Amino acid sequence: MALRKCTSEAQVSEICKEFPAVVVHFEADWCVPCQHMNAILEQLQVENNHAAFVRVDAEELFELSEKYEIQAVPAFVFLKGSVLCDKLEGANAPELVAKVEGLLKSTSKPMSEKPASSAQPPESLNDRIKKLLASSPVLLFMKGDPQEPRCGFSSKVSAALTECGAKYSTFDILSDEEIRQGLKEYSNWPTYPQLYVDGELIGGCDIILEMHASGELKDAVCKKDALNDRIKKLLASSPVLLFMKGDPQEPRCGFSRKVSAALTECGAKYSTFDILSDEEIRQGLKEYSNWPTYPQLYVDGELIGGCDIILEMHESGELKDAVCKKDALNDRIKKLLASSPVLLFMKGDPQEPRCGFSRKVSAALTECGAKYSTFDILSDEEIRQGLKEYSNWPTYPQLYVDGELIGGCDIILEMHESGELKGTVCRA
Repeated sequence: MALRKCTSEAQVSEICKEFPAVVVHFEADWCVPCQHMNAILEQLQVENNHAAFVRVDAEELFELSEKYEIQAVPAFVFLKGSVLCDKLEGANAPELVAKVEGLLKSTSKPMSEKPASSAQPPESLNDRIKKLLASSPVLLFMKGDPQEPRCGFSSKVSAALTECGAKYSTFDILSDEEIRQGLKEYSNWPTYPQLYVDGELIGGCDIILEMHASGELKDAVCKKDALNDRIKKLLASSPVLLFMKGDPQEPRCGFSRKVSAALTECGAKYSTFDILSDEEIRQGLKEYSNWPTYPQLYVDGELIGGCDIILEMHESGELKDAVCKKDALNDRIKKLLASSPVLLFMKGDPQEPRCGFSRKVSAALTECGAKYSTFDILSDEEIRQGLKEYSNWPTYPQLYVDGELIGGCDIILEMHESGELKGTVCRA
């Protein structure tokens, strides 16, 4: 069941009147972790029909964001009625689950007050544990958290994971006695901390520290991340990338030769990677893409398909549209940037700004006496999404001077306060 999206503070207030417990997710459409957290909230929503789980755009509802002092996304506020009970910032799935459970316990009614028809079978302890284990690839059950560990063993293990550069989540077993006792039986391991990778127990303090000393820990917790990072870097290295056997000049299989020829006939600007030269990438990409064969064609990091799909697209004319579209978009962006020495990409326009950040930046430029043009990114979704990638800047507004990105809201307001902004925009 999809989460309901609120587009005004009034809608959030109405939901607070209707439900005793409300979780509000402050998100942004450019933030991938927000999408992952929405999936967790959707599952929690299915299991808890007496609570409301909603999402709001942190940038669009900037006044609501300011009210709850939201500094980054994803962020969550936990409301009892309309009263703020708790807040969480960051994509920490175990902590989110724990805070939701705490909110629901604090608002639950005695069984006698509930209609018989609404009674829900209690979730089993093992199901709770499995849900926690599935929430993060690397999960440490510890006493306290990495910032404030509550025992020496937890402190040592957390430090070892941090030294490895591991991306890991934690669960404070002191916050939940049921999980604390139940996990011992589930794992057949009597002490804490306990480290899990992909849902499998690695061990406790002594084992983890031995693995850290030998170098095994880094391999265990970072190997998959390291391979995925390599694949992501490769995919980011070229807008159109073909993983093939050999190269276009010397293809090493007939399928690779046919696909490479089709791309060349389209006039596509594309790069290639010879999967025969790197067995780790060859095997890892199959799992990453969930596609078992080669060649594989990617556009903007997204898999298009293998030989049959690509040849069908070439025959229908779709392939040229798919692989040449980005070049056309970048040309559009460059023309826009060349159209004015000082150009602000914003939501709305200076007369009717559509978000608080755009309003503040536009006002700062006007106070400087700058002659500037604007482009309303709400009027063109292709430019709105494409410019984020072009500039490697995920939010709006964005200010450009002579085609160069100056920055977003915080940077521009700091420059205005220091006097730098006037010198920058009036010199252009």
